[in-house]
Amino acid sequence: MMMPWQRSVQALWKYRYHLLFLCAGVTAAALTQLPQLRVSNSLDMWYPRNDPALLQYQQFQQRFGSDEIVIIAITSATDFDTDAGVEQVAELTDQLFYVDGVANVSSIATVPLTLREARERLLSDDGRTTVLLVQMTGGDDLESRRHDILVDLAAVLRENQWPAHFAGYGVIYDSLNQASTEGSALILAAAHLVMFVLLSAFFRRIGPVVVTLLAVSVATIWTMGLYAALGQQINMVTMVVPTLVLVIGIADCVHMLRSVARQPLNVDRKNRVINGIAAVFGPCLLTSLTTAIGFLALTLSDLPVVQNLGLFGAIGMLAAFLAACSIVIVSLSFSWAEPVAAESFLDAAAVRLCVIGECYPRTVIAVFMLLVGIAGVGLARIETDTYSIAYLANDHPARLDSDFIESEIGAYAPIDYVIRADNVLAGNVLDSLQKWQQAVRDIEAIDWSWSLLDALGVGRDIRPSALPEGEIRAALVRMRLLSPVTANAMIVAQEELRVTFAAPMMSARSVQSLLMEIQARAEFPAGTTVQAAGYANLYTRIVDRIVRSQIAGFATALGLILLVIAIATRSRKRTLFAVPANLIPIAATLGLMGWIGIPLDVATATIASVILGLIVDDTMHILRPARQTDDDLSLTITSSIRRSGGSLLMTSLVLCGGFMIMGLAEIRSLAWFGLLTSFAMLTAVITDLLLLPALARLACVPGSCSGRASGDAPTISLSAHP
Repeated sequence: MMMPWQRSVQALWKYRYHLLFLCAGVTAAALTQLPQLRVSNSLDMWYPRNDPALLQYQQFQQRFGSDEIVIIAITSATDFDTDAGVEQVAELTDQLFYVDGVANVSSIATVPLTLREARERLLSDDGRTTVLLVQMTGGDDLESRRHDILVDLAAVLRENQWPAHFAGYGVIYDSLNQASTEGSALILAAAHLVMFVLLSAFFRRIGPVVVTLLAVSVATIWTMGLYAALGQQINMVTMVVPTLVLVIGIADCVHMLRSVARQPLNVDRKNRVINGIAAVFGPCLLTSLTTAIGFLALTLSDLPVVQNLGLFGAIGMLAAFLAACSIVIVSLSFSWAEPVAAESFLDAAAVRLCVIGECYPRTVIAVFMLLVGIAGVGLARIETDTYSIAYLANDHPARLDSDFIESEIGAYAPIDYVIRADNVLAGNVLDSLQKWQQAVRDIEAIDWSWSLLDALGVGRDIRPSALPEGEIRAALVRMRLLSPVTANAMIVAQEELRVTFAAPMMSARSVQSLLMEIQARAEFPAGTTVQAAGYANLYTRIVDRIVRSQIAGFATALGLILLVIAIATRSRKRTLFAVPANLIPIAATLGLMGWIGIPLDVATATIASVILGLIVDDTMHILRPARQTDDDLSLTITSSIRRSGGSLLMTSLVLCGGFMIMGLAEIRSLAWFGLLTSFAMLTAVITDLLLLPALARLACVPGSCSGRASGDAPTISLSAHP
């Protein structure tokens, strides 16, 4: 009798060399697209193009000009607040202004002497450090131009031999882009090395190791080639896609290779390969589909970066299955590609864990319930937050420069507001503005404020409404003539007025709280509105989006995966068993995050959904349909573990090793993502091998479990194979 899927595998064998040429062609085409890959960690990527918050931010930039400011601090052995010092700064200001992509440069050389307070904000207390504020030109292509502009600015400073420090949101995101680019190459290379070592130890032959790594590398090239061809940009979320495909794709290769190695040696090679792969083809296809479905659930998120992770993660999983089928079948035409057939210590270890679950079901379940309780406490402690600069290591130049500028000059992160009224130059509106600025400056986190009143030199002890009629308008006209860029950044058509407060670099949650406190101190006449604007406002909204994305993505992924399991196993009991087997590792991982203080941020926001898509594979291999009924489920699970437990442990350990390599990532949140996923994979395989046998044992109907009463000692053999 022909096995299920045997005809499909026979067709693959028959046309294996055609598949090889097809794979080579697709791979060559994908390779031509890879040079087009670009990196972007801009905050805009977290918002759909028509999102109200993003549109509001873009309108703010259109009205008041680009808010992309680079803060450059230079140091000297002498005081800058002298004629000679100002002359030096003026010369540097002119050179920086003519850098392509620079819209304006402010420094002590451009700020009038009458604005003494504004000048002092640009100098350190000892006068030996001063900052220049470089405004980049706006535009949709700023993201692609930013790095070149920063390089040119640094070149000017080097030519003038000025020791310089760079800060600003643009500097942070450029640093993240560079870390993402350099980190990806290092992680992929290290992952290949670790997997080569682990697979060599497990297979005990180089041939199958080469086949496996070739298959997953080809799948990675296909996925990223398509990613580049569609014009997508890599970011700190989607940069995990190559590693995911590379690491996860190994599982199918391992199952296929080991299944062929277990076939009788007295059968010819063709039938050994066909029978061996047919035996695992269905489960491998099913697990690839469930993993892909888990990723596809992420496409329902309203965050573009999460959608891309879901879409290309799913594509990568299917590409890995196709590459494994094609390359493994072609390679197994030759004996060198086949692993050693002997049992490994992992086979015995899997069986022993199964024995423990069957012998001590109540104890095992109690231990897992305790684990869930501990995880629950950790879950209650988990925080949702994001802090862009904290993604970089403490000794990263961008962090050191930021710390230097904050210590020498003061806070520099802008928090913008827009005041709207029929006439923002009305005396009562300007009086309220002056009062508001004074009230906000009393907040400990606020270092300084800047508005049209400051730019026009209106003192804090002078009420704007007390000035002669028309004086402020006349001063504004003079400003527009002498410095139109400054005027345009302050006021729009006498209906909108911009106010900027400076705060230290802080997390999104902290900025959110600060925005609320600032808003609460605003008291303006009726008909006047005060609205948070600019980058800081956009930055804070991402926190709530992370929460919604995590909940919606995980709930959808869980529902779809359980539906697939129910259809595939045709068993309510098996589907119910899959719930704790897959939720416990996720709860343990999130609980660990809470216990050790790792927040859900832009990189870890998808971790629950991603983990669910990964760990369901092992559960499916154990609960896959068999001829036994649900009354024989205990025996079914035992048989599955004896047959596949060693392979499950092998692939899980390789996955752990591959994801642990992500701990080398220069971006901290990515490092945590890799380490946490590694922890989840190890927890998941142990849960499957211990908990599923225990649950099946307790659920066994007395007198109907393969002739055993539910209290009888299990009759499982320690042999990994029948």
